Amino acid sequence: MRKLLRNRGFLLFAVAYVVAVAWLAATGRPLGDAIGAFVILGVALPLAALATCAGLPEPTRPQPWRPGDAATMAMLLGWIVLFLSVKGPLQAALLPAGAGAAATLTVSTVLKVTAFVLVPALVLRWRGTRPGQGGRPTAPPWRLVVCFVVMATLAVGVQALMGSQFRAYLEAGRSTPAFVAGLVGCFAWMSVEAGLVEEFFFRWYLQSRLAALSGSQTTAIFVGSLVFGLAHAPGIWLRGAGAVEGLGADPTLATTIAYVIAVQGVAGLTFGVLWARTRSLALVVLLHGAFDAPSNAAEFVAAWGW
Repeated sequence: MRKLLRNRGFLLFAVAYVVAVAWLAATGRPLGDAIGAFVILGVALPLAALATCAGLPEPTRPQPWRPGDAATMAMLLGWIVLFLSVKGPLQAALLPAGAGAAATLTVSTVLKVTAFVLVPALVLRWRGTRPGQGGRPTAPPWRLVVCFVVMATLAVGVQALMGSQFRAYLEAGRSTPAFVAGLVGCFAWMSVEAGLVEEFFFRWYLQSRLAALSGSQTTAIFVGSLVFGLAHAPGIWLRGAGAVEGLGADPTLATTIAYVIAVQGVAGLTFGVLWARTRSLALVVLLHGAFDAPSNAAEFVAAWGW
C-alpha cells in the first residue's frame, strides 16, 4: 500500500479524481454514479481481477521505449482527439436521410474500428512497431478462460443488481430463446464496437507504451485509465450524450471532464489490471463486450428488430 501511495501515476489519478468529484458536488450534480463507480469499478472489480489472476506466470514485457515512440504517441493521440471531435458530423454525412438505428450503429462501429484500430495499426507498422509490442501472455489458456468466466459473471451480476437498462431488458417479457439470442448477439457486437476498439488502442497500445516509458505497470494502469476516461468527453460534450449520462442535454466542458474522470476513468482500472497481468488482447476484448452487453442489449434488439 505504501508503494502504491508513492506511485506518481496513482497520485495523478487520485488528484484528478478528487478534483472531479469535488467539481460535480460543487455544481449540484448527484454523486450516486460516481460513488457507485468508485466502489464497484474502482475497488471491487479490480481486486477481483487481481484475485482471479493470482498465481499466473508473469507475461512477457512490452518492447522497450524507443526515441521515436513519443512522436508516435503524440501523433496517435492527436488523431483520436480529431476523430472524436468530428465523428458526429462525419457519421451524419455518411448516413442517408431517415436512416434507421441499425444503419446508425453499423456506420458508427465502422468509423470507430477504422479510427481506433486500422489507422493506428497502419501508423505503427509505418513507424516500425512490431506486433508483439505490448507483450504476450504466458498463462495457460484454461486460466485465461477461468478469468473470463469469473469476471464476466461478476459483470452481469452487477448489471442485474444495479443496471436500470439491463433490468428493463430482463423485465421485457421475452421468451428464453429470444432473451438469450439478444444478449449473445449484443455481446458479439459490443466485443467489436467497444471491446476491440477501446482495448486495442488504450490497453494494447497506450498502456503498453506507458509501461515501457515509466518502467511501472502501476503507473501505466492509472495514467492509461485517466486518458481512457477523458477520451469519452467529446461524445458527451459535443454530441449530446450528456442526457443519457444524467448530465442534461448541454453540460459544460468542465462538468463533462469531471464526470468522465469520475466514472469512465475509474471503469478503465479493471481492464488495465487484467491487461497488465495477462497481456491477452482476446481476454480484455471479450470481457469488455461482456461488461457492456447487458446495458446495451435492449437498444441492440430494438435496432435490429429481434
